[in-house]
Amino acid sequence: MLIALRATHDNLGLEGLERITRGSENLDARLAALNEAHPEQPLTGWVCLATCNRLEVYADVDRFHDAIDLVTRAVTDTSGLPAEDVARMLVVDAGSISARHMYEVASGMNSQVLGEAEITGQVRTTFSSALASGHTTTLLNDLFQGALRTAKQVTSKTKVGAAGRSSVAVALDSAHLFTTELEGREALLIGTGALARVASAELHLRGVGTLRVYSPSGRAAQFADSHGALPVAPDQLEAALSSAAVVIAASGGGTHVIDPPLLERALEARATSEELVILDLALHADVDPAAAVLPGVRVLALESIRAGESARGEVERARELIDTGVVRFEERQQIRAVDPAVSALRRSVKDMIVLEVDEVRRSSGEAAAEQVQRSLGRVYNKLLHSPMVRAQELAKTGQADQFLEAIHTIFGVDVAGSLSVDGARPASETADPTREGLERPPMSVAKMEQMRRDLEAAQAREEEQPAHTQTEHGGVRDV
Repeated sequence: MLIALRATHDNLGLEGLERITRGSENLDARLAALNEAHPEQPLTGWVCLATCNRLEVYADVDRFHDAIDLVTRAVTDTSGLPAEDVARMLVVDAGSISARHMYEVASGMNSQVLGEAEITGQVRTTFSSALASGHTTTLLNDLFQGALRTAKQVTSKTKVGAAGRSSVAVALDSAHLFTTELEGREALLIGTGALARVASAELHLRGVGTLRVYSPSGRAAQFADSHGALPVAPDQLEAALSSAAVVIAASGGGTHVIDPPLLERALEARATSEELVILDLALHADVDPAAAVLPGVRVLALESIRAGESARGEVERARELIDTGVVRFEERQQIRAVDPAVSALRRSVKDMIVLEVDEVRRSSGEAAAEQVQRSLGRVYNKLLHSPMVRAQELAKTGQADQFLEAIHTIFGVDVAGSLSVDGARPASETADPTREGLERPPMSVAKMEQMRRDLEAAQAREEEQPAHTQTEHGGVRDV
C-alpha cells in the first residue's frame, strides 16, 4: 500500500523544517539499512524527497505501522532530533490522499509560490535517483511518472506559474495604495526562500533603488550576492526598517521577526512621516500582531492579499488537471490489483491447451498437433478478450470482486487473496488491525501511534472481561 510521511513548510515553518531535514542526504541509505535489518522488511520500496521546503518519504509498504516506525526512526537517526520530536513533526497519510499530495507537489501547487518550476525538476531528479538505486516499485513508478506527466500538463495548459508570481505583484500593487512609487526607493526583504526570490525579482522590476535582505537563519549574504541586494546583519535590522519604503516579510520561520519594541524604535528613527508599509507574505506571520497596530505602520497580511480572478481561474484549471491525473492513477492501481487473477486465468486456459495439444501429438502426430495449437490459440485470444476487458472495467469501478467470483465459479481458478487495492498484493500480507479509516486528513505520527495504543488498550480490557454462561436456573456465572 502507498503511504507518505512528511514535514513541510506549511505544518512546521522553515525553522522546524531546517531542523528535521538536517542530514537528509543520508536518509535513503539509512532507510535501506533499517529495512534490510528488520525481520519483516516492511518497506517494499520508497522515494525520499528533500528540498528547502519539505522532507517527504513516499513508500510502498507491506506492514503499515512497522513502516511508520521504521521511517520515523530513520529520520530520527539522520536529523539527530529526539524521537518524540520527530514523531510530532512528521505527518502521515495513505492511499489516494498521499497520491493527491504528490501530484500537487510535482505541479507546484503545494509550494510557497504557486506553480514554481523548480520543484518539478527536484521531483524528477529524486525519482530518477530512486529508480537507479532499485528502491522503487510498480506502484511508486506509477505515482511519480503520473505526477510528472500531470505537472507537464499544468505547465503547458495553464498559466499557474504566472498566477503564483502575481501574488507578490498583487501585494506590491496593494502597497502602492499607501505609499508612493517604489522607483529609486529602499526596500527590505525578510527571508531567502522561494517567495523571497520572486519578491526580489518583482522589486527589481519595479526599479527599487536599494534592496536590502535580512535572513533570520543567517543566509542573507549568500542570497544578496546572487540577487542584487545588500545583506542586513541582526544589529542592522532596526536601521533597515526605518529607512525602507516597503518591507516584504517572507521568511515564515514560525517566530515573529518584527515585534513591537523593534518596530517602535524603527518608527521613531524614521526620517519621513509616510507610513511604513509591511507586506507579511509568510505562511507563519513574521510580524507580531501587536506590532501591526502601532501608529505609523500599515501591515498587509497574507490573507488580505488575493490574486485577481484570472489568476484564480488558472489555479482552478490546474487543480482540474490534477484531479484527472489522480483518478487515472487510482484506476491504474485498481486494474493492477486484478493482474494476478488475470494471469491465473490465462495460465489455467493455456494449461488446458497444452494438455490437448500433447494428446493430439501422441495420437495424430506433430503436424496435426501444430494445426490444433494454432486453432486453439485463436480460440484462446477470442475467448479471453471480453473477460479481460470486463475485468478492467469492473476494477475501475471498484467491482473487481465480481470478476474474481465469476472466474472462480466458471473456470475453477482459485484467486483468493490476489486482489488488493494496496498495490496488488494479498490482503494477508498487508493486514494491520489499525489501518481502517486511512482515507482521512493527515495526522502526526505521534497522534496516530497514540490512537494505536488506545485501541490496543481497549482490546486488552475487553479480553480481560470475565466470560459468563447461563446456569440451568436462568442465572449467570463466571467461567
